[in-house]
Amino acid sequence: MPIDEVTIVRRCSHCATEIEVLKIKKDNMMLSSKELVWCPECQAERPETRDVAGRLEAIRHEQMGYPQSFTEPPVRSSLGG
Repeated sequence: MPIDEVTIVRRCSHCATEIEVLKIKKDNMMLSSKELVWCPECQAERPETRDVAGRLEAIRHEQMGYPQSFTEPPVRSSLGG
């Protein structure tokens, strides 16, 4: 069954406070916006950012599955070479 609706999260672009969550048809989805929204945290009108709900959490979850990088340089042999 195709997904017809997408949940969009509107946030303050300055402090990332969640302003509103919308459920809209995929055909009408617009993630780019030049609108200003009132941010209760900043107490000012700020540009908004829009993103698909759950996308950032999915990215974080995927990145946790990546192999860990070394925090110390590899040990070198003292025999030279």
